Amino acid sequence: MLYTFAEASYPEGVLLTYLQQTTSQDAIVLWQDGVYLCVKYPEVFSSLNTSCYALDIDVGARNLYQFVSSIENVKTISLTELVELTEQYFPQLAL
Repeated sequence: MLYTFAEASYPEGVLLTYLQQTTSQDAIVLWQDGVYLCVKYPEVFSSLNTSCYALDIDVGARNLYQFVSSIENVKTISLTELVELTEQYFPQLAL
């Protein structure tokens, strides 16, 4: 399953509830304001066993490259790579 997060307003407990449902067979994409989540909760994203990606255009628009690149387990991806992920993972859960 592909989990996409477009907002950064999730309290840590709510975010953990969503992330605990993921497996190593899933992927997480942070886009729009969702890219703030890995900066807000770096310890949570560093400990994930699920592939996690942040859309590079959104990371750049918010000037977060320095922060996101320092978080283990979070990789920045292009729009083309995002399309490839949507082809690979189904269904998608937009949060």
